[in-house]
Amino acid sequence: MNGKPRSIGPAAIVLALVVSAGVAPVPRPGGPLRPFLPGGDDVPGWAMDGECQEYEGEDLFTYIDGGAEIYQEYGFRRVIVQDYENAAGKSISLEIFEMAAPAAAYGMFSFKRSGQGRSLDLGGGGELEDYYLNFWKGRFLATLTGFDETAGTVEGLLALAKVVDAKVQEGGRAPELVAHLAPEGLGAGSIKYLKGLLGLNNVYPFYTARGLAFQEAVRGTYEGGETLILLDYATAEARHAAWAELLPALESSGRFERPANAPAEAIVFRDGKGQYIAFAEVGPRIAVGIHSDLDRALATAARAR
Repeated sequence: MNGKPRSIGPAAIVLALVVSAGVAPVPRPGGPLRPFLPGGDDVPGWAMDGECQEYEGEDLFTYIDGGAEIYQEYGFRRVIVQDYENAAGKSISLEIFEMAAPAAAYGMFSFKRSGQGRSLDLGGGGELEDYYLNFWKGRFLATLTGFDETAGTVEGLLALAKVVDAKVQEGGRAPELVAHLAPEGLGAGSIKYLKGLLGLNNVYPFYTARGLAFQEAVRGTYEGGETLILLDYATAEARHAAWAELLPALESSGRFERPANAPAEAIVFRDGKGQYIAFAEVGPRIAVGIHSDLDRALATAARAR
C-alpha cells in the first residue's frame, strides 16, 4: 500500500447504497454467491452455523464424492454451502448452485426432484419431500436439507428457501423442448430434462453411446405407465446422421431384439425386461416410446409434437 487514498467510482457508490438499503446485490455471471445467503434477522430463530464453503469448477469433485459428474454434464459453475441452526439444535444445510444457464438449473432441478413431493411456488418451480427441498430460479438451483421431518425443521426449510427466492433477481423458463411432450396424462413431476448420457442412462439405459450425442433431451411418463423420451439434435440432418449410428448399434448390442409381432414398417425393439422400445423420427428429434404393451409403445412414440 502506498498510502494514497483510492477514488470511489459510481459503481461502488451504487453498491454501497444498495447494501445500506438492505437489498442484496445480484451477483453477475462469475460473481460471488454470498449475497444470496439468508443472514442476520432474515429468518427469525435461525442463524448461520459456521463459515460458508465455496467450490468452483472442478473443485466440485472435492465437495461431492461420486456425484459431481452429473452437475458438470448440465453445466456447473460454482456452489456455496452454508449451515443453519435454531435454538432447539435443529440443523439445515443450504446449497446454492450457479449453473451455466437457466436451462441447466432447470435440468438439475428436474434430475434431483422425485416428483412425489409437495409442489412449491418458489422461483421457476420447487418441491418439498420429507426434509429435502429443491427449487430453481434463473441460473440458480437451491437445495436445502433439514435432516428430520419435524414441523420446526420444515418451517425452517420453507422460510430459508423464501428468503433465497427473494434475493435471486433472475428469471427463466423451462426449456422449449419440454413443451414437445404430449400434455395429456403427463405426470408433471416425472419430467426430466437431460443434457448428456449420464442423465439419459438414469432414465433409460441404451447401453451405447453411438448416435446419442444429442443436443438436449427430455423424458416424461404418463398415467398409463408409458414413457416418452425426445432426443433433440437441432436439425433434421443431424438427427438423420445420429439415427444412422444408433440403429445398427442397438441391433448389434445383444441387449435388444426385434419382436416378431411388430408391424413391418415400425422400428421397435424389446429389451431384457420385456419392454417395447418404439422409435419415430420427428423433425430434428428422435422420439422413443416405452411400454410393456407393443401398441402403447408405438402410440406413445407417435405422440411427440
